[in-house]
Amino acid sequence: MHAMPVRDVIVDANIVLKWFHEEGEEEVEAARALLDGHRDRRLSVQMLDLTPYEVGNALIRGRAGLAAEQVAIVLRASREICSAIVPTADDLAHAAQLAADHNLTLYDAAYAAVARRRGAVLATLDGKLLARSLGSRPGDVLVRG
Repeated sequence: MHAMPVRDVIVDANIVLKWFHEEGEEEVEAARALLDGHRDRRLSVQMLDLTPYEVGNALIRGRAGLAAEQVAIVLRASREICSAIVPTADDLAHAAQLAADHNLTLYDAAYAAVARRRGAVLATLDGKLLARSLGSRPGDVLVRG
């Protein structure tokens, strides 16, 4: 019996956030199911090196309003869960083109560019990325996985 190929998934900050914070969040179960797939080695889940900054900022400045010590725990845990990809110069060039072509921030475009260049799927709930078919909702990633 052959092992199923592992599916590569890049998660953006709004997915990582749901691993630790659920109040007022959508698709928490699906986002957390990506973690289960990673643990079971059905998925290889990675984030970008900029993700901890975005997650930390959302936790400190957003609805959660967490203390610095709590944010530090979340950031440490996220690094233990999945590795962080440092985009290459070519990834960033592709991100700049996607940002210009699709009216995206460079941050959001970077997630899409890294996923595309690695043949991975981008799990996101970002409306612009989804509308431009540059990412997939976590529930859709699981169904296709």
